[in-house]
Amino acid sequence: MSKLLSLVFVFAFLFGASTSAQSVDGAWDLSINGPEGVITASATLKQDGEKVTGSITSPQGTVDLTGTVKGKVLNLAFQIQGPQGALDIKVNGEVEGSDMKGIIDFGMGMADFTAKKK
Repeated sequence: MSKLLSLVFVFAFLFGASTSAQSVDGAWDLSINGPEGVITASATLKQDGEKVTGSITSPQGTVDLTGTVKGKVLNLAFQIQGPQGALDIKVNGEVEGSDMKGIIDFGMGMADFTAKKK
């Protein structure tokens, strides 16, 4: 019986560790592979449970963002003003410690990105 309890404990520990949320709190340097070349940006994120808030700064300026982190999956959204009006941007990424990678959806195109925690 104790072997079974030990096995259940180990399984629960491993399963819990593999699905636990990554901490995204802090400052991040981003490298975005845009259609006209690499764009650098920075983000400051604050995590409260699964909720994420913060800002992103790029050559176009600084805007607020909101989103969630569940396990390793990070989803963010923000809006920028373009010549045709407001443009909704969605970020879908995966966090692994101090590294992040994923896709940014600009609504009219997509770009992959990587990020490193400062």
